Order: sequence, then C-alpha cells, then structure tokens
Amino acid sequence: MLRRFWIRIRPVVMMCFWITCIGAMMVLLGAAISHRQQLTFNAIRVNIDETNGVLFLSKEDIEGLLRDDQVNVSKSKPISEVNYGKLERIIENNPYVDNAELFVDANGTISIHIRQRTPILRVINNQGVGYYLDEQASKMPLSSKFTARVPVATGNIMALPENSNKTDSVTQNNLYVLADYIRGDTFLTSLIEQIVVNNQHEFELIPRIGNHTILLGSTNDLSEKFSKLKVFYKEGLNRAGWNNYSQVNLKYKNEVYCKKRSTEKQVVKVAATAVNDSTMAVDLVKP
Repeated sequence: MLRRFWIRIRPVVMMCFWITCIGAMMVLLGAAISHRQQLTFNAIRVNIDETNGVLFLSKEDIEGLLRDDQVNVSKSKPISEVNYGKLERIIENNPYVDNAELFVDANGTISIHIRQRTPILRVINNQGVGYYLDEQASKMPLSSKFTARVPVATGNIMALPENSNKTDSVTQNNLYVLADYIRGDTFLTSLIEQIVVNNQHEFELIPRIGNHTILLGSTNDLSEKFSKLKVFYKEGLNRAGWNNYSQVNLKYKNEVYCKKRSTEKQVVKVAATAVNDSTMAVDLVKP
C-alpha cells in the first residue's frame, strides 16, 4: 500500500524538488547580480610579463591609460559600468603592448595581464629616423625609458611611409630575416653588434670583438655562411691573428676571403676544403 502511494506521489515530489532548486538558484543569481551591480572596484593589479627582457612599460603607465578612461581607484565607479573590452583595446593600442587580458574578481580588484612586444633589431634609416623591428616584423617606436639590447642596422636603408607598419621593402624584409636568424643563435647574438647595408645593398656585419668587418653579401645560405665564419674564427683567426685583417668575406661558396690590413690592401684567401660544422678544414693560402 505504502509503495503504491509513493509511486503515485513521487513525480509530484520530484517536481517540487526541482522547482525549489531552480527558485533558489534564481534567488542566488539575482543576489549576485545585484551585489555585482553595486560593487565598486577598489584596486588595480597590473602584471607585466618581463620574461623577454624588455622594460618598455611600467605599472604607472598602464594605470595612466586607465585613468584617462576614468578608471581610477580614487574615483571609483560600479563594476557594472566598466567596459572591459574597451579597456583591453585601449591598452593594446599602446605601441609596446602585444596582448592584454583584463579580469575582475569578487572583491572588486581589476587584474590586468600584459605581454610586451619583443624587438629584435633597431633600425636607423637613411633619414636618421630610428625604430625597432619586432619578432613579427612590425615596426615599433623607440623609447626614452628603455633601450633594447639588440643589433643596430644602419646604412642604405630607405625611409618608409610614416604610416607603414610592416617591413614593406626588400631591404627591411632581409634585415628582419637576418636579425631573426642571429637571435636564434647564441654565438651570433653575443657576437654581432651592428648590421650595415652598403651602397651595393649588401649586408656587412660589425662584431663586438676584433677590428674587422664581416661581408655577408645577401641573406641567402645564412646557415652555410655562418658555419664558415664559426670555423674561421676557431681555426683561421687564432692562427693568423685577430688584428691582421680588415674584412672577412663570406659571400663565396665553400670559401672565406680575407682582406689583409695593409696599405697594399693585400688579399689572403682562406680555402675551406669541406663545409661541415665540426670538421671544416681551413688553410691559409698566402698571396
């Protein structure tokens, strides 16, 4: 009897249970929405990712951007009135910001996570205008607050239109390719200080050590050219002397040509008998 009674009323009990649960959830949701609408933010927490070694931005810079849009702790307003998408766009419009994400917690704290752009080359064009190229090949302005420790490119580099962002010239595209290759190699990163574009639109490198230049030519076959250079530094210059040559020429396949430092501009040919990163033999051939 009892079992039949339970079977009969069970659907009603279950319906009442679910109605009660849904009602409670609606009440809680309404309370949360009401609380959030009345909540004002009380703090701004800015986290700037500095793992790439650049320090273009500070917490004060970001707070200044938000203050310009009336997001100010001293003049706080309800959280519900803050346009988070707009704030993210404002921050990302800063020329040093790669990405910005904004969150608000239950205590009214706005947390902002920012990733800065990473410059890989500083360019000074033939008009004397300086800027950076970042890892996406886009232009970045120089900063009075921070100077990135990257190679500097000078010489015959044509000025681009003022509103140009991408490296839309052949020379600057090649500069990007070269700078990107250099930064991917620990030895070259520590070695190369400057890139010069000469009047023949060839690339010359100025190292931090030694009193010579490195004539690279084009950006073709970079792996082979720099492999020759590494072996030449290890075998050739250690035997012949670091200050005896004014130029190391990597333009020609399987060979390194050196211009001797003398009034006669004597040329010494360094013949490489094999192009292998670890076993390349280097012989000095006297003129």
